[in-house]
Amino acid sequence: MNLTKTVLKRPVTTVMVILCLIVFGLTSVFSSKLELIPSMDMPMLIVMATYPGASPDDVDQLVVQPIEDETGTLTGIKGVTSVSNENYGIVLLEYDYGTDIDSAYDDLKKKMDAIELPDDVKTPTIMEMNINDVASITLAVNNDAQNDLYNYVNDEVVPEFEKLSSVASVDISGGQKEYVKIELLPEKLNQYHLSMNAITAAVKSADFSYPVGSTQVGKQELSVSAGVDYSTMESLKKIPITVGGSNIIYLEDVANIYNAKEAASSIGRYNGVIRSL
Repeated sequence: MNLTKTVLKRPVTTVMVILCLIVFGLTSVFSSKLELIPSMDMPMLIVMATYPGASPDDVDQLVVQPIEDETGTLTGIKGVTSVSNENYGIVLLEYDYGTDIDSAYDDLKKKMDAIELPDDVKTPTIMEMNINDVASITLAVNNDAQNDLYNYVNDEVVPEFEKLSSVASVDISGGQKEYVKIELLPEKLNQYHLSMNAITAAVKSADFSYPVGSTQVGKQELSVSAGVDYSTMESLKKIPITVGGSNIIYLEDVANIYNAKEAASSIGRYNGVIRSL
């Protein structure tokens, strides 16, 4: 009731207060920074340890549990979650909000350095959970005109995105990477009395370069190199191999050389069309 009387007695003041609230409210709304993925401090650290050839039980007993026992005594930890898989284990440490993660990282690193793990365990990796590491934009690419879509995206599309100043990094996932496969023919190797080591040595020594001098371009002196580059499938077929002391054959005489794709590890869909990944 008192508020009503005050408003009625001072209408001008009331109108000014309302106008100020409206002006300052609109100013705050339009000046606020709008972000699709705002920067967030995640009070979380991840420890990942690799134990090649170990079963999940061995990883749990010999790697994960010792890490949990040591890190559980650190201050500020809210909870500890672990996952034990074949060949590796992950320990997730959740801290209280407001914890200085940089200081927590240093304390965790000291603890990890003091833990005794099996000799075959690789040095554990400590990672900070950062929302900025999550991809801001994910694009699906499809082009039936390209036989090697993975290399096309990697060579043609990725460099264009990397030119943008606002793009920190571009990663590719999925697709089957194409490569040149050299399949040796045992009967041909026996015919020419060649071993796999001889073929390997011939391939390694075929691609070479060496300096042949220098040249003057204006005020600059540039070095000049010469050599042979076997970077295509057709050129690989013509790698020379010496047999019988002085006779020369080519790699295509003892091997099948063709384009192949890496084995697919999963299946994805693009507009309902199945794609190997």
